Amino acid sequence: MVKRMPSRDPGAPKRNLSAYLLFQNAMRETFKAQNPGMTFGQLSKYTSSMYAALTPEDKAVWQGRASQDKSRYLMEMATYIPSPAYDAKGDRIGGNSIPYEGPQKSSARDPNAPKRNLSTYLLYQNSMRETFKAENPAISFGDLAKLTSKRYKSLSAEERAAWDERSRLDKQRYDVEIKNYRPPAGYDATGKRIEEKKAGPAKKQKVPRDPSQPKRARGSFVLFTNVERPKIFAERPNIKFTELGIVLGKRWRSLSLEERKKYGEQAEKDKLRFAREMAEWKEKKAAEAEKAAEAEIMNAASSTNASYDASGVIAVGDVVEQAVYYHQVATPGETDTSMMQTYYDQTQGYYDGNNDSNQGVTPTQYHQC
Repeated sequence: MVKRMPSRDPGAPKRNLSAYLLFQNAMRETFKAQNPGMTFGQLSKYTSSMYAALTPEDKAVWQGRASQDKSRYLMEMATYIPSPAYDAKGDRIGGNSIPYEGPQKSSARDPNAPKRNLSTYLLYQNSMRETFKAENPAISFGDLAKLTSKRYKSLSAEERAAWDERSRLDKQRYDVEIKNYRPPAGYDATGKRIEEKKAGPAKKQKVPRDPSQPKRARGSFVLFTNVERPKIFAERPNIKFTELGIVLGKRWRSLSLEERKKYGEQAEKDKLRFAREMAEWKEKKAAEAEKAAEAEIMNAASSTNASYDASGVIAVGDVVEQAVYYHQVATPGETDTSMMQTYYDQTQGYYDGNNDSNQGVTPTQYHQC
C-alpha cells in the first residue's frame, strides 16, 4: 500500500489564526463548563454568537492578538526553507499525485486470516447495493444507506428468515476456518496484528489544575451572562443553547453605558480578588512546602536513633554508637576526621561541664572507633 505524503510540510511554520479562531480556542473550555450538556455543533454556534456579541473594544483586543500572530508567522516564514516536494509556503507540490516512499506499516490484519462473518443486515446490504444504485443512479451515499435500511425493515418474515439463514451459515463457515487458522508471528489468534509500543519521547501530560487554587477572574460580559442566564431560562424554559447566546448578545448590546460600567467595575473587583487570593494561595503553598521539608529533615535526623539529655545535648553513648556506625558502615575503609570532630564537638561542652570523666567522650575515644 502506497502511503501519501502529508499535504503540508511538517517543518513549516504554523499558520496564523484569525481573531475569531483565537477567541474560539481561548473560550472553548469556559463555554463547555458553563453548558455541560452542549453538543459540538451547539458549542460552535454558541461560540459564534458570543463572538458576535462582543463590543468593538473587546473585539479589538482579539484582533490585536491576531495581528501579533500574523507577525509571528511572517517572521518565521522569512527564514523557512521548504523540504523537497513542498513549495515556499509549505504546501505539497503536485497535490496527491506524489507517493510517499517513507516507512510502511504492516497490515493491521493478516491477509490470510479467515474473513469475518457478516450480520444479516450487512449481507442484505452488500447483496442489494448495486440493485438499488441501478434503480436510483443519482442517489447519494447517505440516501442509499437510508433506502437500504428502509427496504430491509419492510422485508416479510419469510424474506428476513432467508437472510438470517445466510448469516447463520456464514457464522459456521467462520468458526470452522478460525479454528484451523494458525497465525504468523506478530498476529493474534484472530489474525489481528499485535501492536508493539515504540520507545519514543513521552507525551506531554496536561498538569491538572489544583482544586484549591483560587477561581479565575471573570470579565464583564461573563458576569453579565451569569446574571441574565437564569432570567432567560425562567422566561423561556425550552430555549436552545444557540438561541441563548443570541439573546444574551442582544441584551448585552442594549445595555446603557451606566449599566455596562457596573459590570466593568465588578470585573475589576474580581480581578483584584483573584490577584489577592492568588498571592495568599502561593504564600500558603510555600509555607506548606517549607513545613514538609522541615518534617523530612527531622525524620531523617530521628532515624539515627540518637537521644538527648535534659540540656539538649546528644547522649554520649549514642554519639559513640553513631561514630562507630559512620566509620564502619557509612564510609567503610575511610576515616572522615571532619565528621568525627563534629561528633566530638557535639559532646565537648557536656564533657567539660562534668567532673565525672566516664560521662564524656574524649577525642581519643573518637579516633579509636
